[in-house]
Amino acid sequence: MRIEYLHYFIEVARCRSINKASKNLRLTQANLSKMMAALERHFATPLFERSNRGITLTEHGKHVLEWSQKVMAEQTQLIQAFAEDKTHQNRQGKLTILCPANIAGDSNANVINKFTGEYPNLTISYQEMGVPEIIKQVHKNRDYVGIIMLIDDLYNELITDELCYYPMREIKFVVYSHKDSRFAKQGFKSISLKALSKEQLILYKPTSLSPSPFEDLFDQYGLDNIKFSVSNLFTFYDILQKGQYITLGAARQAKFFPKVLDGLVTTPIRDKINCRIGILIHRENKDNAMIQQFIRFYSESK
Repeated sequence: MRIEYLHYFIEVARCRSINKASKNLRLTQANLSKMMAALERHFATPLFERSNRGITLTEHGKHVLEWSQKVMAEQTQLIQAFAEDKTHQNRQGKLTILCPANIAGDSNANVINKFTGEYPNLTISYQEMGVPEIIKQVHKNRDYVGIIMLIDDLYNELITDELCYYPMREIKFVVYSHKDSRFAKQGFKSISLKALSKEQLILYKPTSLSPSPFEDLFDQYGLDNIKFSVSNLFTFYDILQKGQYITLGAARQAKFFPKVLDGLVTTPIRDKINCRIGILIHRENKDNAMIQQFIRFYSESK
């Protein structure tokens, strides 16, 4: 069976007439009839019911139509992907990547360097902001890509049907404290979120208009002992180095900020916090080969 027969079959099903379909396809009626007969022989079942009013699909014909539409759509995607692959070195344009600063060191630099190697003529803009604002921006600007951290279903209601979220890896949370702090000297093997209500907490907060995910998380546990928040990440870590305050963070941050976190120790959180880092794009970019390549690079990063 030749694949173009499926294209012809879809047109016949749409027109409900061999005559009309043959005119649209610029084929003779006799040739089109022969091809449809060959298709029925291939599937070993009648695909059409013929009457004086035209033709309709049998139940088997409806299944073949659905399958044919998928095959033709996949063929179109492959052709587009191959064309993209041939031309991506010369592709020009702009891609804006949005990410919260507290996960900015999470492989992002390596991914961007690898991506710009594939698309050297592309202009990359990298901006830091909070998760709710990222979701709004990706919804509004279709050429934006968001790297976001979703915790315990927070913000899920903001991810509408117009957006696609690709979860990548789970994140484990720990308490960060200075090794000489009162908290660290208590020698906790682990600690519950509820127990943190007795401690002096500070949080990183990108802007006053962009809440920290931990603020909403703490609300769920009834914690109201956040002493203050800091919008500059390096000032935030400098305050932690003084030893008076503690904070929550991803365990893997110690790997990416070794100099900044020098002198800090980690204490595991006892509670199960469901958190994943993932990529957020507009649904219209679901088949965009360039953006899918960025998603692949990110999923392969460590």
